[in-house]
Amino acid sequence: MKRLKLVSVGAVGSILFTLAVAQAGLIGVSGPLSSKGNAAQIISAPDNVLDDASYGGEENNAMQGFDEAQGVRTVMDYLVDGGVVAAGTLVASHMIFLNSPSRERVTHNDVEWTFDGEILGVMSDTWGVYEASSTWQLGAFGTDYTGAFGTPAGQVPSFRYRGFEGGDGYSFLSNVLTVSMTVTEPGDWIRVLTRSANDEQRPVPEPRTMLLLGAGLAGLASLSRRSKSK
Repeated sequence: MKRLKLVSVGAVGSILFTLAVAQAGLIGVSGPLSSKGNAAQIISAPDNVLDDASYGGEENNAMQGFDEAQGVRTVMDYLVDGGVVAAGTLVASHMIFLNSPSRERVTHNDVEWTFDGEILGVMSDTWGVYEASSTWQLGAFGTDYTGAFGTPAGQVPSFRYRGFEGGDGYSFLSNVLTVSMTVTEPGDWIRVLTRSANDEQRPVPEPRTMLLLGAGLAGLASLSRRSKSK
């Protein structure tokens, strides 16, 4: 007699929960090594994105990127380079940065960052004003942004040249962003807004689906009891 393998309700619940919390984020990075011989990386949101180690800052020798707020509807218009992301847009936010130790010069060119949503805009202005004015809603929870997170919109970070200057640049097409950075002191931090993939990436079952799932599990349990009695 064949034995039926039951999937526990707890296991199914775990699967459904995983689907429900799926995030819209960075999904890949590729390109040359930096001038220090290091590869770009996708990382978890760090404790802070301050300037130097003397301030407790996060330093690196190659670009790193991480996901910030995901699946949020903007509550105001946000300026991006050359345009605006309008209030009411469902977005995911991400940060890419290169912050060399002390005053070391590090160059990292032609790094391709791939997102699972269309790129809506980039915030790379030299003084980091666009970033600062949006961090209160779009920043990663728990990450210190130096006078931006949790403060009134429009507050500028505590050091100059946080964004791009000469020698830095980017281009993007659809969901792929190509970035080049050269830093000495301070580093470079840019925010990337993409269209949230919530609708595509969060297939939360409809009530009807849940009912069918429950009925199926009940049926399997009944068959199992019958097979044991026989």
